[in-house]
Amino acid sequence: MRAEDTVKSKAYQLTTPWQFKETILEHDVKKGDVVVKPSMVSICHADLRYYTGQRRKEALERKLPMSLFHEGIGEVVTSKNDSIHSGQRIVIVPNIPERLINSGSEISTERKVADNYSKNSAFLGSGYDGIGQEHLVLPGENVVPIPASISDDIAVLAELNSVSYQALKHVSEELSDGQVAVFGDGPVGYLTAAMLSHVYQIDRSNLIVFGAVEEKLAHFDFATTYNVKTFDFRNFRGVTTVIECTGGKFSETAIDQAIDLIEPQGRLVLMGVSEERVPINTRDVLEKGLKIYGSSRSTSDDFRQLMLLFRDTNYQKTLSKLLPDQHDTIENVDDLKYAMDRTAEHKGWQKAILDFKW
Repeated sequence: MRAEDTVKSKAYQLTTPWQFKETILEHDVKKGDVVVKPSMVSICHADLRYYTGQRRKEALERKLPMSLFHEGIGEVVTSKNDSIHSGQRIVIVPNIPERLINSGSEISTERKVADNYSKNSAFLGSGYDGIGQEHLVLPGENVVPIPASISDDIAVLAELNSVSYQALKHVSEELSDGQVAVFGDGPVGYLTAAMLSHVYQIDRSNLIVFGAVEEKLAHFDFATTYNVKTFDFRNFRGVTTVIECTGGKFSETAIDQAIDLIEPQGRLVLMGVSEERVPINTRDVLEKGLKIYGSSRSTSDDFRQLMLLFRDTNYQKTLSKLLPDQHDTIENVDDLKYAMDRTAEHKGWQKAILDFKW
């Protein structure tokens, strides 16, 4: 490619809820960029909220049409970045920091903000065309090579794991001062709890997972599990850190139970996303002197760390429980609609994986 070039990309854009359209996008390719052909994506609940129209009306009107997906891997087709080479298998980092978007121009800010909280960053599949296209142009920093010892199936779980890794950094220095509890028996809760077990070496007696579905809780064989429907949160002792991974309509209840559970001067990390405002019992937060952290998205550094951590075969075995027996092959827009319709109708515990054949 020349110093400045463009590339055409066949894209499957969501135009309105439940409706995709194939179109052609054109991307500029600048010095330092790489062109990636996506090969595999994992469907996120955020993708399904767009697809089924469960986002607020104003958000849908503002962000559509748009290609979905932000959890994915691919192969480098062309590189204008000295550290990335054509043919490399890479994981895609969906958060494009403002400093890379505005490279070469002055960024006006009073203080330095982490990349995942930078106000004018772009995020794939959220108001910015996502991975559901033939050619994705990204800054070199937004692609992380996948080691040979890590399969595609494990690598495609990197984005969701990176969100857990980012969240746990808020409390990593204090995880050993008491029991750690995770609220949520879905994929986010599972990956967060698995990370606490494998990366932070929290043993089963000190790692608690709360959920509402016994069949889901049974997967957490590395943790002590309790059903929220029958647990006495006010009278249990010893939990100093809680990670909330529920989101949606369950956020209010989970946060309330977590505040009841946490010991004085403990910590609560919020990861669950809700479309509605969630009330919080501030009286007990104040009386207990609790610290509350909000955590969202992740950075390229988190992905690089995960590529090292994923080399652990025992960790891979735990992660693989989230993988389905079969993937959906996507060769055209009709295949994509069929896969999204089926996933929306039958939301299972395991992740839904799409293989793109461009």
